[in-house]
Amino acid sequence: MKRMKNKKSPNFVKAIAALLLVAAVVVSGCVDGGEENDTDLEPTGPTAGGNNTVDEIDSEEEFIYRTANVENIEIIILESFPVQVQVKASGNLPDGCTEIHEIQTERTGNTFKVSISTKRPRDAICTQALVPFTETIPLEVRGLEAGTYTVDVNGVTDTFELANDNVIEEPFPEARGKPSFTEADNGTTAVFENGTVFYLKLAENPTTGYSWELELSEGLSLLNDEFISPEPPEGADEPLVGAGGAHIWEIEAVSEGNQRLKGIYKRPWENETGEEETFMLDIEVV
Repeated sequence: MKRMKNKKSPNFVKAIAALLLVAAVVVSGCVDGGEENDTDLEPTGPTAGGNNTVDEIDSEEEFIYRTANVENIEIIILESFPVQVQVKASGNLPDGCTEIHEIQTERTGNTFKVSISTKRPRDAICTQALVPFTETIPLEVRGLEAGTYTVDVNGVTDTFELANDNVIEEPFPEARGKPSFTEADNGTTAVFENGTVFYLKLAENPTTGYSWELELSEGLSLLNDEFISPEPPEGADEPLVGAGGAHIWEIEAVSEGNQRLKGIYKRPWENETGEEETFMLDIEVV
């Protein structure tokens, strides 16, 4: 009896090889897809022209902070005395998730430098469209001498001119014959006899929300204070809307020794940042 050998046909072998090749391709695709899905992709918005920068100022776990794209600035000089100056900055935010984070202003010599930063959630998926913004920033120009000043907002610059010294120097009627002080006396020291009554006058504009908060040491007693509205322009019955006036304090020295008067100009509902305007007067009562 002849034994029959189990022989595999060439077609059968080719079919098995083809199936193995297909299986290998499928497995390879799954592995590559998984690696790609594990990659953390951070969505970003479009960038605009001008001085826009994508340089990251600081990084934290939840937010990305960057320099705002400021395209134009406009300097506004209000008709008041002391003169008030504002800078209006406009530009575009890169997407619907980005917002203005912080505005910082500092002055070095005759140059005001304003820094505007933005923040956005790090992993947010945002609408990819530019969002216009406009910010109006007051500049602290009280007490400045006449001259030309430069304003730099995120690299966009412009200038303005003060034709006169922006200081209230004339004596006020309430203080005639008595010691009186204004912004020009900030940081100085005075010597009084015990019982002396003196006056302090500082420019103030409550329409902006800012007002002076005065702090007196125990040896000084506040007798009276009031806000004086500005004089109306020639030919007008009312002062200009938004024009600033002055705050006057009547104070008595009641105890001998070293005393101090300190004022801070801020919005009452805001926390102190250390950037506010201040006034300080040291008084030696003898």
